[in-house]
Amino acid sequence: MPSLRALFSTSFRRFAIALLIPIVAACSAKFDWRTITNDDGRFSVMYPSKPGLDERVIPIAGHALKMQMQSAKVGGALFAVGSVLLPSEDPALQRAVLEALETGLARNVGIDDKPSKVQIALTENGQFVDGEALSGSGKVAGRSEHRTVAAHFVIRGQRVIQAVVISDKEVPAEQVAQFLDSLRVY
Repeated sequence: MPSLRALFSTSFRRFAIALLIPIVAACSAKFDWRTITNDDGRFSVMYPSKPGLDERVIPIAGHALKMQMQSAKVGGALFAVGSVLLPSEDPALQRAVLEALETGLARNVGIDDKPSKVQIALTENGQFVDGEALSGSGKVAGRSEHRTVAAHFVIRGQRVIQAVVISDKEVPAEQVAQFLDSLRVY
C-alpha cells in the first residue's frame, strides 16, 4: 500500500495540473499564421487564423467608396486589413481618405497621438513605399471599454490600405509585428 506522502504527492500533482491546464489554455491564444493574398484589395499579409471578408460602401471625403475589410480574430484580438477603392489616383482624395481612416480609428479608440512615418513593403523586388503608423491605447468613444491598437496605413495607386490590430488587452509585441510587418502592397 502506498504511503500517505506518495498519495498526497501524486494527488497534489494531478490537482495542480488540472488547475493549470485551463489557466494556460485561457491565456494563450492559438496563432496559426498563414499568408493570404487579396487581389481585389491589392495586398498580401500573414493572418493568425483564417480570415473572413466583408465589403461595403462607406461615405468618405464626400464620396461613396467601396471598402473591403478582411479580418481574423484570435484570443480577443482583431487582426484586419481594410482596402478602400478610389475612383482615381487623385492625390488630394488619397490624402483625404488616409486622414479619415487615421482620425476615425484614433477617435474611436481614444488615441491622441499623431501618425508616424513607416516603410511598407511592396510585393516586388524588396522595394518599399512610405506609409504611416498609429498606435496607442485609450477608452472607446462613448463606452467604458478600453482598447489597444497598432495600425499601418499606406496609399498605393487607387487604394488606401490600413492594417490594424485591435484588442481589449495587450497583444504580444511579436504577434503584432508579425502581422503588420508582413503587409505587402502592389
